[in-house]
Amino acid sequence: MLNYTLTDEDRSYWRQNHHLVLKSPFSSDQIETLRTWTHDLFELPETPGKWMKYFENSSKTGERLLCRVENFIPYHEGLRDLLTDGDVMHILGELMGEEAVLFKEKINAKLPGGSGFTAHQDAPAFVSFGQRYHITMMIAVDDSTVENGCLEFSDPVPVYETLRQDAGGSVHPEVEKTMPWRALEAKAGDIVFFDSYIPHRSHPNTSGRSRRAMYITYNKRSEGSRRDDYFADKRIKFPPEVERVAGMDYSKSASIYNLANPIN
Repeated sequence: MLNYTLTDEDRSYWRQNHHLVLKSPFSSDQIETLRTWTHDLFELPETPGKWMKYFENSSKTGERLLCRVENFIPYHEGLRDLLTDGDVMHILGELMGEEAVLFKEKINAKLPGGSGFTAHQDAPAFVSFGQRYHITMMIAVDDSTVENGCLEFSDPVPVYETLRQDAGGSVHPEVEKTMPWRALEAKAGDIVFFDSYIPHRSHPNTSGRSRRAMYITYNKRSEGSRRDDYFADKRIKFPPEVERVAGMDYSKSASIYNLANPIN
């Protein structure tokens, strides 16, 4: 589905900035397919033991809103083929410097009234599996704007450097205040690659339009294939609401799985 080859300019930009934007790599028909696939996943019923749906409360009305769908690769052939084969994996291999393997997949809804994500680096959330480096591929399903809570990046930090954190694992507010933040708006179908050490955040969706986006994370094959381990552990420590045990306090065990998120 994706047909793109990195240029020398792409490679140079990635090395300097720890992120890379591919503008309009999909056709208009392919973008509509991505939207259809996303809609279909969002419409799936909450089902124990399968895909994982997470919710938040609207910042406008307090109503329950879908925030995220995870663990959908086993149940969607089209997305599995797109995200684990072909040019996507070739590009990731070039950015990684070696063969990449899927680590986890999610689609963030960021519906109208959806909250933002606090400033953070992804790396601290992935330490449980003995891996040091990841790359996330964001595919914009909707136009991503300042009004609907687009990504913001700060200056890259050296690889394997973790910034000072607060108790929840986000970048400490005192550090965040000193950092230059830049909004990264994207059109539907644009792709953004970023590594697990670049600081990023997003603001609430104050518009009337959704900001749906896929966030697909990969690691170096030399650091192991741990996708199944990741979702098995998350299902225990921070399960979707439909699988939670009444009266169970998940706040401590959920820490690495709810880093910077507005999820209930």
